[in-house]
Amino acid sequence: MTAKRHFTLFLLALLSAVGCLAKNAVAPMTAGNVFVKLGDADAVAPIKLTNWGDTQAFSITYVLYYMDTQQSDEPVTLTFDSPMADGEMREVNVPIKAGKKLGKSEVVFLITHVNGQYNETSVADTHITCCTVSKMPYKRVLVEDYAAMWCWHCPVGLVAFEAIARMYPQDVVPVSVHKADAISQVVSPWVYDGLIAQYASTLPAVWIARDTKAAGFDVTDSYKIEKSRVTCMNIDVQAQWDETDDNILVTTEVEPCMTPEEGSAYAVGYVLTASGLTNKDWLQKASYSEYASDLYKDAPQEMRFYADAANYVEGYSKVKGVVYNHVAIESKGMQKGMENSLTGEYNANEVKRHTTTFDNISRYSVITDRSQIEIVAVLFNTQTGRIENAARCHVGKGGNGPSGIEQPTELAKPKCAGIYDMQGCKVTGKLLPGMYIVDGKKMMVKP
Repeated sequence: MTAKRHFTLFLLALLSAVGCLAKNAVAPMTAGNVFVKLGDADAVAPIKLTNWGDTQAFSITYVLYYMDTQQSDEPVTLTFDSPMADGEMREVNVPIKAGKKLGKSEVVFLITHVNGQYNETSVADTHITCCTVSKMPYKRVLVEDYAAMWCWHCPVGLVAFEAIARMYPQDVVPVSVHKADAISQVVSPWVYDGLIAQYASTLPAVWIARDTKAAGFDVTDSYKIEKSRVTCMNIDVQAQWDETDDNILVTTEVEPCMTPEEGSAYAVGYVLTASGLTNKDWLQKASYSEYASDLYKDAPQEMRFYADAANYVEGYSKVKGVVYNHVAIESKGMQKGMENSLTGEYNANEVKRHTTTFDNISRYSVITDRSQIEIVAVLFNTQTGRIENAARCHVGKGGNGPSGIEQPTELAKPKCAGIYDMQGCKVTGKLLPGMYIVDGKKMMVKP
């Protein structure tokens, strides 16, 4: 019998002796993963508590049990700044010891007493997964907005999408996908192939990491929930024009902060997006003019455009002058990542690279400002189907190297050095005829 099983039985025995009357009863919710850098003394685990008792909770006493060492800390009494009312939910920060080696370890959080009395809740414990990593992972959240000019309610999604991208420019990776409208007719016919039918059967549709379909003007809560689901996989992307100024060379780096669980598999998908798209002939259906603007007083500032009657035509049924941003122009592998884009085993601190190109960009006449082109890279966990992480960057000038979206200084990565083939594998020895990446720049070796 495992140590985890032994401890679970111990908890059940303890709780069964307490009784069933719930006067002092506080239950913790699942804490999830907590990341801590190797060498740090401790980490902080945010744990949500619910007071199920029929009296106020002024304090709790808890014990931490570490499954890897089968040791527990001394009981700790936490006195609340203000009492928890009956039925109230509250989040507290609980210090836990960091792991001694890279990887995952389980920590049991058990509330033994409430107000100095035995905790009478039926479930008094939760598990914390402590992930000890070589460096702290940086999680970004893919936000996809499916929209159409013929859709009356799509301004709600457009506003929510633009607002979340504005509020969290470093952490949100935005992609806007148009369905059967004037924009969809001038981008790649295969952009988001199969995904529109899957995720945009009804519009508007704002998806957070394809896990939550958010509703309304404010998708902040859904974003924050996904942001809190940390990952052990870092991803960064760089892009630049080639010597023709018509093709974009993309290089992606994926780095595990700890060795993933055995059998883990990943793949990278890409989107070319463009912002600042507008046309005098484009009219967005809407019905949010200023006569009802009081209804939108709490909406993001982006709603002011749609609440202004001066922007309406055709009997206040359509809006002129809309500027569409982060529009998907072309994509690769956005179902679940490009096949064989990442192969082999994954080890902590071992960077895997993948390269691809977006060719013949001049064919997309809808792009009028190349400075507003971005490349999005999405890391898929092909085992679970989840989106693990994402990144985006502007496209740099060919002679000046790649230019990425600015990130915090501590997250900056060194430029790619050395010679790599178009699959991202490092090349040594004599170069055969073909295309290579030399110190981050594209080079052709002729026969």
